[in-house]
Amino acid sequence: MFKEFHYQARGHGHLRDGTPVQDRTKYLSRGGVQVLCLADGAGSAARAELGAQAVVDEGCAALVELFDEFASSDDGVGVKLGLLERLRAKISDVASRYGLEVRDLASTFLCVATSGDKFLGAHVGDGVVGYVKDGQLKVISAPDNSEFANQTTFVTSSNAAESMRLFRGSLTGVSGFILMSDGTSESLFDARTRQLAGACTKLITAVGTAPARQSKNSDYRKRLRRIVDVTIRNATKDDCSIGILGRSPAS
Repeated sequence: MFKEFHYQARGHGHLRDGTPVQDRTKYLSRGGVQVLCLADGAGSAARAELGAQAVVDEGCAALVELFDEFASSDDGVGVKLGLLERLRAKISDVASRYGLEVRDLASTFLCVATSGDKFLGAHVGDGVVGYVKDGQLKVISAPDNSEFANQTTFVTSSNAAESMRLFRGSLTGVSGFILMSDGTSESLFDARTRQLAGACTKLITAVGTAPARQSKNSDYRKRLRRIVDVTIRNATKDDCSIGILGRSPAS
């Protein structure tokens, strides 16, 4: 089993203009399946925070429910369409509840799920997904930013199905995963070399080697939140979110 840490912090730019934090993270463990989701609400969307919350909620629920089916399917396109359909249905429900248009809830979506000796994940938009395998830090899915750094694809975009990246594999040799929004990636990802910063390995190791039982306000979690609030957040005006799954190499 992996230990987890996830957190989102309001960016300095949003603090100045009164915008709420638009990043969301969520973790769910049920029936031997562990799921970590992250979403970055579009700055141009009227209620992006509602959309981000909707997709992390539904992403966790869908992957817990459908992990075995998704992990074993030979139809990768079908898996992407099935997951995207769940996310969009949730967004539509939330939009109707608040009297909004679907476009008002635009957000990215990143997720990783594990069960047994398998993992799977999906990625729509910017942000980064990486992992440590056999002691090596590697990028699984890099940002999707057309030719402009501030343009990306959202779950609500017409080309989301074509843009979504699906990844599946064995957990053999894998000691952890890291997910981050584009705000966090300004500190932990080199856009020029397309490589993650070595600090990502340290963060994954810190989560994997933490004491088994950790309360929400344990010293360990406070230290990790402080890293996001101070070191990572000070490198950008944007919201910063991060999600980590870690385990000891021997597990």
